[in-house]
Amino acid sequence: MTAYKILIVDDEPNFIETMANIVEKAGESYEILSAINGETAYNIATSQLPGIIITDWEMPYMSGLELIEKLKSNPKTVQIPIIMCTGLMTSSENLTMALEAGAVDYIRKPIDEVEFLARTRSMLLLIQSFKTIQQQQAELLEKENELLHINLELKDKELTTNTLNHIHTQEIMISIAQELGQILDINKDENIERHIGNLIKKLNINSSETNWEEFRVYFEEVHAKFFNRLHVRCPKLTQNEMRICALLKLNFSTKDISSLTHQSTRSIDVARYRLRKKLNLSQEDNLVGFLSQF
Repeated sequence: MTAYKILIVDDEPNFIETMANIVEKAGESYEILSAINGETAYNIATSQLPGIIITDWEMPYMSGLELIEKLKSNPKTVQIPIIMCTGLMTSSENLTMALEAGAVDYIRKPIDEVEFLARTRSMLLLIQSFKTIQQQQAELLEKENELLHINLELKDKELTTNTLNHIHTQEIMISIAQELGQILDINKDENIERHIGNLIKKLNINSSETNWEEFRVYFEEVHAKFFNRLHVRCPKLTQNEMRICALLKLNFSTKDISSLTHQSTRSIDVARYRLRKKLNLSQEDNLVGFLSQF
């Protein structure tokens, strides 16, 4: 068994010595700590963090019951199992009081060696099992967090790839519209002019607002509540600024954002400057790094 510290609290030094002798005679590898009152016991418990505490009920300065309540109110010692040990407070009402205060067990004096060792062993084994379960749960949670992180990265890459493909598609559509415009300049046939004009109009409409709502929906699937948190931080952000913030979070360059939103790079630079002011960021603050926190 793992070597544990046992804190024995009793105002009778002879009782503490008797308990230590029982442990030593049984060949147990426990380290015995001792205190003759509740105040000293509390200080030892918070500094040494024993594996188990066995305390008398009636003691000067601080009773065993008061000691239990104080230890259970401290986050550092709340998990330490405490056994109440007394020869006087032995009624069922006393037992109920001790258990309600936070004791996990109750031993009556005079101590029976076999009972004392059996209860101590079983309690320490129970605590060890509990700690093992906690460790396993922590490891499982860590693995789940790793998987969530990997999944988020994959979705981020997918979102970025789709957005880049969208930028590329828009650039092709703009290029086609420009070429059609050049044909229109050369050929003045009224029917051709009308048809080409309609095609250019459709291309421009498609390329100006293409799939922004789809992007927004998918973006929020990957980065839940991003826009809500951003709105809470700065309610005065415009839709265009919200859009730019989302693209900056994906680490898109000014050129890519310009192509995707059909704004000049100068306009994007101005928008970034205004974003800094609205978000109360200094020139030293990294805008992309700031947005990555949302």
